[in-house]
Parts: sequence; structure tokens; C-alpha cells
Amino acid sequence: MRRSRIGLMIGAAALVVAGGLPTTAAAQPTPTPAPPTAQAPSHGQNMWGDVLHGEGILQTKSGPVRVAMQNGEATTLTQSSVTVRSADGFTRTWQLGSDLKVFDKRHTLQPGALQTGANLMIAGKVTNATASPNATAAPATYTAQVVFVHSPPPSS
Repeated sequence: MRRSRIGLMIGAAALVVAGGLPTTAAAQPTPTPAPPTAQAPSHGQNMWGDVLHGEGILQTKSGPVRVAMQNGEATTLTQSSVTVRSADGFTRTWQLGSDLKVFDKRHTLQPGALQTGANLMIAGKVTNATASPNATAAPATYTAQVVFVHSPPPSS
């Protein structure tokens, strides 16, 4: 549970850093030092450790905004969406927002550079989400605002 909260906070922070969401001051958890045996991830590795996917609420100047993030492999890619499958089999289709920012290590890429088979972290806004799983409403829409490409697809 703790890693999920940390992953959501990092994902939300990534949205803010990338300029995807305005913010207001919010309490931040006190970071705990990594155990001496832990190693920082190198480029190309999943920098969020074991966090696969999750959702949370981010306070913005406009009010609370529901956000989500997911780590996994891009399995299907179209002009307007990408489907990502996490290591636990969880699959979600993300709409590609007009303000999408894509990063590979420390470089900014064009959204068209996304490829099927790439290992990535994707995050963005959730709309039409209902508070109750029994509510009858339109399914939630996940709109990607930032993508971090961990590794390119394997070459054939």
C-alpha cells in the first residue's frame, strides 16, 4: 500500500513537473532513506520499483482532480490511444491528450515516437469516474498527459 501511495505521488508530481496540472501547496510525506542494500534504478529500469498501476486525487488550483498512472508495456497503439499491460496482467487503454508530453531518459520526444512493445510509465487525468462501483454511468476515460519511456521495444 505504501509503494502505491508513493507511486501515485511521484506520478502526480511528474504531471506537475511536465506542466500537465497546476498545483497548490500540499503536505508531502517525509522521505525515508533507502536501505543500504537498495540501489537506485539505472536508466531504462522502472524508476517506480514495484508500483504497477494506481489512482488518486490531486489538489489543484481548480479543485481536486482524479489522476492515474500505470507502468507496463504498450501492447496496442493508434493515432488517438495506447493500451498498456502491466506485469500483473492489468490492462488499460489511455486516450492520447493533445498536450501529451513524452520523455525518454532525459530527452523530450514527439508523441509519434511511441511504439508498440515499449516499456513505459503513463499518467494522466481520469474523467467520468464514479465514486461507487455500483453506479450506472459512462465508463471512466483515462487521458494520458505524460509518458516516460523506460526502454524501447525489442528490435526484431
